[in-house]
Amino acid sequence: MNLQTRLLAIVRHPSSWLIAVCLVLAVMHLRSSPTLLNQLRAITMYDFSLAMSFVGDDRNVDVTTFLPSDDERQDIVRENIISGQLQFDDQTDQSGRRGMWSGDQGREIRYHALITSKQLVYDLDQSLQVPQFLPEQYNQYLIEEEGIQVGHPEIRDLWSTIQPDDSRELVPVLTAIYDYTYQGIEGAPFKGFTDALTALRLGRASCNGKGRLFVALARTNGIPARLVGGVIMNEGSKKTSHQWLEVLIEGRWVPFDPTNGYFASLPENYLRLYTGDHALFRHTRNINFDYRFTINPVSQSPALFEFDENEPTLNRFNAAQLMRLTGLPEEMIGVFLLFPLAALVTIFLRSVVGLKTFGIFMPMLIAAACVNTGLWLGLATFSGIVAFAILALAYFNRFNVLKIPRLAAVITICTVLFVGVLLWLGNRTSLQFGILALFPVVIISFLAERIHNMLDDEDWKGLATAGAGTIVTIIACYIVFSSVLLKGLFALMPELLLLVLGVQLAIGQWSGMRLQEFVRFRSILDKGPVLGMNARNRLLINELNSKELLDLAADKLRTKEILQEANVPVARTYAVCESFRDLPEFMKTVSDFGSFALKPNRGSQGNGILIIRDRDGENFVTAGGRTLKPEQLSKHVGEILHGAYSQGGEEDSAYVEPLLQQHAEISKIADFGLSDIRVILHENRPVSAMLRLPTKKSGGKANLHQGAVGLAIDVETGVITNAALRGKTITEHPDTGAQLIGAKIPKWRELVDISKRASKAIPLGYIGVDICIDQDRGPLILEVNGRPGIEIQNVQQKGLVEDLTNPELAHA
Repeated sequence: MNLQTRLLAIVRHPSSWLIAVCLVLAVMHLRSSPTLLNQLRAITMYDFSLAMSFVGDDRNVDVTTFLPSDDERQDIVRENIISGQLQFDDQTDQSGRRGMWSGDQGREIRYHALITSKQLVYDLDQSLQVPQFLPEQYNQYLIEEEGIQVGHPEIRDLWSTIQPDDSRELVPVLTAIYDYTYQGIEGAPFKGFTDALTALRLGRASCNGKGRLFVALARTNGIPARLVGGVIMNEGSKKTSHQWLEVLIEGRWVPFDPTNGYFASLPENYLRLYTGDHALFRHTRNINFDYRFTINPVSQSPALFEFDENEPTLNRFNAAQLMRLTGLPEEMIGVFLLFPLAALVTIFLRSVVGLKTFGIFMPMLIAAACVNTGLWLGLATFSGIVAFAILALAYFNRFNVLKIPRLAAVITICTVLFVGVLLWLGNRTSLQFGILALFPVVIISFLAERIHNMLDDEDWKGLATAGAGTIVTIIACYIVFSSVLLKGLFALMPELLLLVLGVQLAIGQWSGMRLQEFVRFRSILDKGPVLGMNARNRLLINELNSKELLDLAADKLRTKEILQEANVPVARTYAVCESFRDLPEFMKTVSDFGSFALKPNRGSQGNGILIIRDRDGENFVTAGGRTLKPEQLSKHVGEILHGAYSQGGEEDSAYVEPLLQQHAEISKIADFGLSDIRVILHENRPVSAMLRLPTKKSGGKANLHQGAVGLAIDVETGVITNAALRGKTITEHPDTGAQLIGAKIPKWRELVDISKRASKAIPLGYIGVDICIDQDRGPLILEVNGRPGIEIQNVQQKGLVEDLTNPELAHA
């Protein structure tokens, strides 16, 4: 394909059009609203919770507290109140917003809110004077109150010692009062009500004593001042609230905090609950009342919360705003908008990097749950649930419980445990966390079955590779889901989803080698072009193998029927079990055989195949020397029927073939298990072949990924030219010590002819034909494979591309 043709193909592909449309829309969007991207800044939001509990005696109980409300500095984005059967009333006056509960049923009250707050800093004019005349409405902030002894002789004596040179200038007066209460009064832990005089006399006080003394000194000088109560929103749980004060300056209430050192300013993490000198909680006496604040600062994009109706039309097209109409909370909206991008990261890591994972998109779902739990806690929870599920599977396996009921039991136990964790967390979690995290728990339970099977096969390398790939993918997706910038960007500019879609399709069109394959085939990269999984899938399987023929190849029994009709020799079928109704008769038939091979009809990679080589009374002896009782063999058949080993997980059939007597020439090399020969054909032309020898490590199965030895066969001569075990070249069989190189496959020309006839009967354009050589019957087809793997290249020590006729492969 020349450069012009390749460029034309790129331009015509849907991915190019999607990317072009996205760029046009993005430019229009930004030109319409040049300030759009200013909303991508991150803001701190506070997840604020208040839990109150009490123990009554079946009498009517009243509980009152102040709840946060909106003002110029703070905004209540969302709140939730749970109080069971207690009656709730909400009233607001000049002191603040009061939440009031009453009733004789209920023992717990929970308040939860998501809050934004801004820092306040006032630059006071040095020329300001202490006000001489004030509107009548402010007189209440000049008079004496309980705890605020305005004009008391000791207060006046104190002022005479700390007053500035000119008591008519406002800023010097406030500075003198602030300096004394901040530095002259020592801080102390809160121990109840402390009035202004007590703070003065002791020379130490908590926030409420310092605040009252500041207010008393200000009012003594004719300056209106008032107390403010609230909570400092630092991360964690606590029972301490806080008091500061405000001074009226030119019609504005300016904050001061002599406890923490804020002069005419207030940090963003101060939450106002009430104004005035009030108790934060009031309740019926003798009810063992308790409370706790829990605060969690979170960084979030304002694009998920702030919507300006006066912005231009394109700017007001905010995906988060549209999704809020569904009732979804903002955190879940942000995660939902980034699901396509996380999916793009997942397929990039899989199709370009070559990472293997437990499931394709499950790591993405786990990462979404980690957004709520935190990455390391989420990974620890994920690992713990998987470990627990594996142990539970192993435990139930001892009782011969079948796969589906066993898996259902594990799911139930995991769910019960997770519900227990939610109950234990109580108000420290949220409904959204439960909804988001329960879904991965169920998936993890399914994942445990796959891991358990890998442990049974002792596929440690595959387990480590898939485990590491899963962790890396979870972390990558978590980074996407946690990005404040990306959440805001996709909310403000949803047209970027077209860009994501275009890149996804472009990756789907890419046929190049994965990065991992450069490592996997590093020993043969200098010996010619290597066939990668992407090129195999796209340019061979997708183009040459129809779905119908792939489904046919996956159905081994149906394949054998078609091959028999075409006079292609196949291994005989002794018995078939298609349902649990047939199982008793099937087991009765099997009990008459001394040796046989039990196989799943739709299995792959040797999974589920059980080789029985001998009998020990009524028991069965496997090729690996393990003894199985009849009920254990029956359970294995049941697993096959349930679909434990089928490629798609659907219900399956089990069948029994005779245990073939391997040709003597091959038995000289390896007499453990049944060896087979795979011939790969491209458009009915043999292009590569290998002999697979079972080992003790592979459990008698001729499967490379389980530890079988692969021998490279010269297609023209049938001579063995190379031997490999798990990607490493060897010269001797690991069990027998037999020399492997230089031997010739018996009946090679007949075997090649049979593979061609099989390829013609099952007309897949790219096909792997697995053949064994029986001592008496000669070559027999075991199965055909519509998706033959590419590890044969390492066995052959050369790539497949040069032997294939598809010209596009040369450019992959």
